[in-house]
Amino acid sequence: MMLEVLHNPPTTIPEKVAWLADRYWRFGMEEALEDHLFDLFDVNDDGQMIAKPRVDPLTGESRGIMVLGRSGDGKTALLKRTLRTNMALTELTDDLEGNTLYITVPPEATIKKLAELILAKTGYQKVDAKLRSADAWEMVIHRIGLVGIKAIVIDECHHIFRRGAGRDVAGAIQSLKHIMQSAGGVALIVAGVSNLRDDILSEPSGETFRRFEEFHLGDILPGSKEAAIFAKNFAKSAEVLGVAVSPTDAMAERILFARYGQIGRSVELGKKLLHDAVVRRRDALTLERAEAIFRRSNGTIEMTPFHAASWRSVQKELEAIGWGQ
Repeated sequence: MMLEVLHNPPTTIPEKVAWLADRYWRFGMEEALEDHLFDLFDVNDDGQMIAKPRVDPLTGESRGIMVLGRSGDGKTALLKRTLRTNMALTELTDDLEGNTLYITVPPEATIKKLAELILAKTGYQKVDAKLRSADAWEMVIHRIGLVGIKAIVIDECHHIFRRGAGRDVAGAIQSLKHIMQSAGGVALIVAGVSNLRDDILSEPSGETFRRFEEFHLGDILPGSKEAAIFAKNFAKSAEVLGVAVSPTDAMAERILFARYGQIGRSVELGKKLLHDAVVRRRDALTLERAEAIFRRSNGTIEMTPFHAASWRSVQKELEAIGWGQ
């Protein structure tokens, strides 16, 4: 679960900043998502996943995964890491041929806009503004097969289910189902906040919902295996960057407590503290400095998790005043 062994560790400030930004901190749920993904695809005789989605021979339909979590839970980082490390799937980009599309849905997007994003990713840039949404989705199905797409990841998928003028929740559900029914074998991974589940479940027949397995991102609990992994990642990153962190300060535990165990927000804060030490040429991260950084966005709090006292006493005091409730 540790970060990889470095043969050429970063030495300059720009190198260290870039190295830290690129690091993915494992937190123990990667294997669980990989296990879900494995079940969407066929395997070879060695038992290895291949880029051929499993299709029901009776219906011709593929299946999908619904990745659910709050904003700040680390869904995007987890999905991108899973795609980077999977041996069978490669993201299609402007510079790289691949068999997987990664689409991030903008907040204002409609289902037609989502179709246009997919078409653009597959190289079809000029979509007639007068084209009907249904026709755009037929073009999507055609382009997916033409380009050889085997998996589609739709991040921030809950945006296409927003209510309001010009929006079509039922149509959005049908569009997702259409991919799994008519694309000739495409695995679909959708990610979003918990409302995404409720929106897909709103279909009276429940047909689309039944095609998805659910994967929920939870919090990192104090004393858990995930908390220990987070602490190891934080300590290893600090070591690589040349930033001393006293074990008695319980810095990783304080970071998790400050962010209520939310994975993505905890990683963000941990990296923010290390980045500050690197760019200011500090050879150590202190509680005083961590508190000063934390107060930039939490200035009205009387006591923070980075208060310069023993972690046990600080935690007890914060819990007594209702921190996180």
